[in-house]
Amino acid sequence: MQIRRAVQRDSEAIARLAAQAAAEEGAVSSLDLDRVRAHAFGQHALFEVWIAQERNNAPVIGQAVISKSYDFRRAAPNVVLCELYVAPEARRSGLARRLMSAVARRARDLGARELAITTGVENEVAQRFFAAVGANRREDVVFLMSADGIEWLAAESL
Repeated sequence: MQIRRAVQRDSEAIARLAAQAAAEEGAVSSLDLDRVRAHAFGQHALFEVWIAQERNNAPVIGQAVISKSYDFRRAAPNVVLCELYVAPEARRSGLARRLMSAVARRARDLGARELAITTGVENEVAQRFFAAVGANRREDVVFLMSADGIEWLAAESL
């Protein structure tokens, strides 16, 4: 099994796994091939993907997607785990833990003080997994603004 940082040629696999992960939760992923290519690679990438394969040129069977942010009060980088997905046929093999280890190394290398992980309130399997790899549950209040809300607020300054 190998885990490596994704490159441009992995774009289709990344989009495919994102769609599979969303479908398992009864949702639809907006992360299509063009968005992967535009946002995951290059000097101004908005996210990074770590992928798992059994060997070179084998199908991608798992991925961990992270984004970088900044903790202003601590004056230190943060890493946010956006998605961790392992294909059903590769589950219960330790692969998710190996992907998390790769993410932790990347967070350490970036100088991150925290690795933020979010999961659905009802996803008890994921919650148990993250607790087992050393993450602590923290109750926060999270505010999300929709695209419509962003447009509405942005127009206020006109």
